[in-house]
Amino acid sequence: MSQMLKKYSKRGNWLMLVLLIGIHAGAQSPAGPYKLSINLDIPIAANSLTLLGTSYLIGIARPIPNPESLNTLNRTDVIKFDRGATYQNSKACAYISDAALFASTGLPLLQLISKNSRKDFGTVAAISAETFTLNLAITNLFKETVRRKRPLLYNPDIPVEKKYKKDNFKSFFSGHTSTVACMSYSFAEMYAAYNPKSKLKPMVWSLSAVFPLVTGILRYKAGKHYWTDVITGYIAGAICGLAVPYLHRNSLGFNR
Repeated sequence: MSQMLKKYSKRGNWLMLVLLIGIHAGAQSPAGPYKLSINLDIPIAANSLTLLGTSYLIGIARPIPNPESLNTLNRTDVIKFDRGATYQNSKACAYISDAALFASTGLPLLQLISKNSRKDFGTVAAISAETFTLNLAITNLFKETVRRKRPLLYNPDIPVEKKYKKDNFKSFFSGHTSTVACMSYSFAEMYAAYNPKSKLKPMVWSLSAVFPLVTGILRYKAGKHYWTDVITGYIAGAICGLAVPYLHRNSLGFNR
């Protein structure tokens, strides 16, 4: 995951605060399509924070290789399906993908536009926070345990001093793609649940599917990730984005 997301992994208290506010607000609002529960939300939050802590400790315990080892890397050692990424180095794509990452974290705010979801925004915010944190925890754990080298390390056109960064040894899987996917799919899922008769649902689902796809392509063009990183990140993020709201479905039903 990019350095910009590390602040989230070191500040877990905000998640508990959002959950407590959301649970309280949910208790005061009419029954909606989703329901918060201490028996569900606290374990999800606790496990997410535990995974974040575990990945952080693994990262501390495993130093990166010495700079000399970078000179021995050869792009022919990368499988053909992924090898094209070692020729990519677009700074513009890197900046745009960062912007996409930040934009995705603001998607829950769009739920304020709809009257139905606006009334349950405490619940929406809590579920979105859980989705984001769980995805971040899973992504970081994979990055720290797999320690795959980014494509740019195999690119001889990039100076060694720019390669020797700890984040460049955390390629698998794409955190930008997984984050945008989880936030996009959770947004679409909750929008559809709160607005079951909306004519905008096909467009919302389509845009939510395309947004992380474009982000993944940008990460590839930036030389930050391989196709396998992007594909895995997309799938992992989409599953997380759909699963967390689904677990909160209100069995009482909803019809507005």
